[in-house]
Amino acid sequence: MRLIQFCVFKILSHTIGHFGQAFSPSPYRLINPSTSIYIKWKTTHSFSMMEHAEPPNDVAKWEAMYEQNAPTMTFNDEKRKINLERSEVKVVTFDLDNTIWKTSAVISHANDELAKHLDSLGIDAPVRVENIMGLLFKTNKSKYCPLQAEDNQNQNMDHIKAPVLLTHLRKDAIMEILRNQTEELDNDLDKLTEEAFATWTKARHGAISSHLASGVEDTLKEIRQLRTSAGKRVVVGAITDGNSDPRFVDILADHFDFVVNAENVGISKPDRRVYDAAIRHVCSNEELNHVFDKVGSENFDIIMDMLGPWWVHVGDDFVKDIVAAKDLKMRCIWSRELVLDKKQGIDEKAQAASERSENELRQKIAEGKVTRMIIGAENYLTESIFEEFSDAIVDNFSHVAKVISSWHLEGMEAKELELTEVVSHNCKLTTDQEQKMQLTESIEAKPRDTKYCMDCGEQLPIKAKFCFKCGFKQCV
Repeated sequence: MRLIQFCVFKILSHTIGHFGQAFSPSPYRLINPSTSIYIKWKTTHSFSMMEHAEPPNDVAKWEAMYEQNAPTMTFNDEKRKINLERSEVKVVTFDLDNTIWKTSAVISHANDELAKHLDSLGIDAPVRVENIMGLLFKTNKSKYCPLQAEDNQNQNMDHIKAPVLLTHLRKDAIMEILRNQTEELDNDLDKLTEEAFATWTKARHGAISSHLASGVEDTLKEIRQLRTSAGKRVVVGAITDGNSDPRFVDILADHFDFVVNAENVGISKPDRRVYDAAIRHVCSNEELNHVFDKVGSENFDIIMDMLGPWWVHVGDDFVKDIVAAKDLKMRCIWSRELVLDKKQGIDEKAQAASERSENELRQKIAEGKVTRMIIGAENYLTESIFEEFSDAIVDNFSHVAKVISSWHLEGMEAKELELTEVVSHNCKLTTDQEQKMQLTESIEAKPRDTKYCMDCGEQLPIKAKFCFKCGFKQCV
């Protein structure tokens, strides 16, 4: 909320300037109106990398980011290309829940299968595991969010809404139900807990393929076919707050090189430590670190300086995925397909409120009351914020590959053009050097018919015995 309030203020302060530039080139390109894909042309960012410990809702941090993110357009008519920071794509990371699959449907199926499993054991469970999880989390948030508790020095943690150690929490909830059922169950409590959790995990991964976003498999296949300028395959990974792993899903397994989840890091997104863990994993893996030119993880400061638009992150959460990735100078795609129903619900409420406001306005006018109106630019301001941080916005996941492929092609063409210019420049230098050498050789080969006076420097015929200007005797 503080971020939104700040950005609204900032955009209002620039509104007049924006309207004055109504006929200027837009920093966004609509590829196809029917596909709802917006791509920002200008994606140059130079955020400070010294803000590791700041909380993600630090308004000063967002202000610095916003001020440095003003879109600009520069054209070079001679080369007829847009002067942008264009780069080939070397790494693509995805958020998983509500980006690649619908989380609620997947988790609901897994919860039902776990309930059936416990019922088959004759367990009397009047309260389901997921409800027990909620109670345990509220009772002891620091246990399931250890790093956040440490950051807050065990002070009030009411602002923390979701657990990080999901596996630990679910196992504790299962054990809570199993405990004190029978003496026999108590003797095998750990074993039964692990079996129950394995049932839940298997059901969760089994349900994913039935609840994927549009064209996920084809999108991942297309990205997998991309090759860098070094002939290497583009690295594909996942950075998620959940504890799922697409490598356990048959149709997704071959498309992911690595997975980093918040549970293993100990804190959830948008905390940059989650992204740092993904970066460290890539640069420490011999099969993947070609994207960092084989620079090892021990040189992490160098690694962070190397980050740029060649790393693309795709996610559904504006703050956790888009703003967080932009803070690391990555390019980002806001994929909203699986969360559009929430957005539509908000829009419907806003529409209803607007209709009520209109009726109230008419009534006040009829009563002759003075009414103050703010000519609402709320939607405009909100969309401006979204577009300011997102390099692309897609409302259909299948369009992600189109965006990434177009960026990659632009980057490869830019690199090829750069190499061509370098070769051309070197060739020009070589040509100039050859011409100078030829001139020197021709001068040296030409017979000398003059000389210069050794005293006054006057030019004389080669056979002159005396200088006709100063009279100094010359060597013949």
